[in-house]
Amino acid sequence: MKVLRRLCFALVYALPAVLFFSYYPIISLGNNETMNFEFSLPLIWLVLFDLVAFLSFIALGLEQKSQHKTESYSWRYFWTKNFGSLTDRKFFLFALFPFYATLSIFWSVNPLRAFLTAGIIWLIFFAVFALIYLIPLLKPAKQFPYHLVAVFFISTALVCVFCWIQCLLDVFGVSRNTTLLCLGCTSWTFGFPHPSGFAIEPQYMGNLLLAPTLYALYQLVFREFSRQQRRWLIAFASFFSATLFLTMSRGAIYAYGIALVILIIFAILRHLGKERFSLIIIPVVSFLCTLAMQGIFATISPTTDNFCTGTTKVIHQLSLGIIDLRPQAASESDNSSLPEGDTGSVENSVDNSSDNRPNSNDSDSAQNVPESKFDGYIPASTNIRLGLSGVALQTWLKNPMFGVGLGGAGVAISRAFPENELAAPNAIIQNEPISLLLELGVVGIGLVLLAFWLAFGSKSEFWSLLDLPLFVALIIAYLITLQFFSGPANALQIYLMPPLIYCFLYSRSLKSSKSTSR
Repeated sequence: MKVLRRLCFALVYALPAVLFFSYYPIISLGNNETMNFEFSLPLIWLVLFDLVAFLSFIALGLEQKSQHKTESYSWRYFWTKNFGSLTDRKFFLFALFPFYATLSIFWSVNPLRAFLTAGIIWLIFFAVFALIYLIPLLKPAKQFPYHLVAVFFISTALVCVFCWIQCLLDVFGVSRNTTLLCLGCTSWTFGFPHPSGFAIEPQYMGNLLLAPTLYALYQLVFREFSRQQRRWLIAFASFFSATLFLTMSRGAIYAYGIALVILIIFAILRHLGKERFSLIIIPVVSFLCTLAMQGIFATISPTTDNFCTGTTKVIHQLSLGIIDLRPQAASESDNSSLPEGDTGSVENSVDNSSDNRPNSNDSDSAQNVPESKFDGYIPASTNIRLGLSGVALQTWLKNPMFGVGLGGAGVAISRAFPENELAAPNAIIQNEPISLLLELGVVGIGLVLLAFWLAFGSKSEFWSLLDLPLFVALIIAYLITLQFFSGPANALQIYLMPPLIYCFLYSRSLKSSKSTSR
């Protein structure tokens, strides 16, 4: 039992860092016309953690049975004793969604993808259960929350440093093979780089930074710390915010803004003092610093861009073209289309191979400095996403109750609209609610809403949490970002990060005195 306990806690400690390696390194096992067969570190972690947690669950039951020393001891008694707040009925109701998703394999138009996705859903289900209910029973050490927070902050800071290094290396001409920047993340896109970290695209990297950034700001504003500790929190919050803005992920940035509004509302309701202004000052100053750095990157990058064009492009892109401060020549250019074969993401829209860089030894290179691909907001990127969602809704209307089956979105829309260039067997509807509606129908959406009601309904323990503002802000932020993602394997942090934070806050959330909160 001691070995299992140590393994379980070791895996929990590793999770904050592992989540950042969502694409690099990757184990590729090939592909077919509908999907890639790949193993990432977070997926490997998920399998290992569930296995260790399951064995720990069994060992804990056997240990308590041996201590009880009575034949009347049963697994039902073990469950009732240790998971009193999670009744058999409630657990069964939570499990209805993964059970139904698994059942949909039988009518899925892509059964292999359905089988693999159902497996991931069950792995997430049991991992969340273990983080919330099993870890406390394993009697974590007194320093467990503090060590986990330290791993959380340090791993995030190191990845943020890597993101800034990616940008510096790119503007000085280092190839993508070294920087690991995604296809459309280099200076050739906007004139300045926007990092993807170890993720596949900047939108994933930005999403990964939501939890640590919001957690640092929440602790700074809603908790009491020494002056030295506050300085560290300010430094972490500022650095994480600046890196989040550096990714230029609109989904993550919009979600971050909404989450900040929620935290500000809670700060006002709790009558906090001047500390609440940190929720405005730190993000604003971080954005301005990042904007200045993007202008500097544009100035020294191997394109014709300068500080002015770089900074105004950022504002134009993030505002969806509403705020246009670009020079007249740029504002008249056409960014309405993407190259053939683009999937709706700017990051996949240009050829950024190192062979395209100008030869520094060419005497005419000064006169032949290339222009960046885009001059600002790219409407086609948004339109393609909206187009895919529209095609998905039209396909759903043909199977409204039960959907086309788990994992069948791409195949279903390609069959329903074979002449539509957006409809391909491997197409991903980058909107989780619409994707679920298409694949699992009204029944699937209903079961998701049931799970939400069980977790966050009026009678849920959720509303009694001491750290309620943080969880409300984070969950709503993730719900917003789910409008830009689909598929559980693509964004495991959305499903694992809230229970992980609960895991290292549960003792304070449920047991600590209210005197520790202002």
